Amino acid sequence: MTKAAIFHTSAATLSLFQNLTASAMPGVEIVHFVEESMIREVMKNGGPTPEINARIAGYVQAAEKAGCAIFMTACSSIGGSVEQCQFLTRMRVTRIDEAMIEEAIRKGPRIAVLATVETTLRPTLDYLQRRARAAGADVDVRPTLMADAFKALLAGDNETHDRIVAAGLRDALGNADVVVLAQASMARALAGMPPSDVPVLTSPERGIQRLKERIEQLQC
Repeated sequence: MTKAAIFHTSAATLSLFQNLTASAMPGVEIVHFVEESMIREVMKNGGPTPEINARIAGYVQAAEKAGCAIFMTACSSIGGSVEQCQFLTRMRVTRIDEAMIEEAIRKGPRIAVLATVETTLRPTLDYLQRRARAAGADVDVRPTLMADAFKALLAGDNETHDRIVAAGLRDALGNADVVVLAQASMARALAGMPPSDVPVLTSPERGIQRLKERIEQLQC
């Protein structure tokens, strides 16, 4: 049986990805790694530090030793760090937002990127611009940071979080060809929103579908 690893910096995403992978890839064994302290350190330091990168590399190597064929990060804040680990392993390393970013570039050029954490917004913007250059696409990226929404989420005030994100989303829909929600936790704000002609992209479902495609390629 093929094995794949998914790395989480929050246990809150674990059940979501367990359900998604069970539905999309019932024949694949998924190894989940969870380290919740890492995202707090990333936020405290404004991004991954050399010490954090060394720990990420350790998880990549542990996944390879466990017999995994591919390693995916479910956290966009450390996506670049995981990409840099490719030279350490024969496994394919990838990130949850890869498919979402590619789709956003195709649907642009006006791309609104919404986030509630700066340490997720900056690497998402960097990754988007890098992939756009590689594709030869001229994009107009419009970022929005809603830090108060994340503070509300940490305080357990989901209603305030959703209200702030929904307001930011409504503003973005009027000035973009496509909207990217940089964090999986933001998708909950879509509930109750009226239908829109402007697509709103989230990463979990697209990311797991891409993971499935990568595994199928390895099995050929």
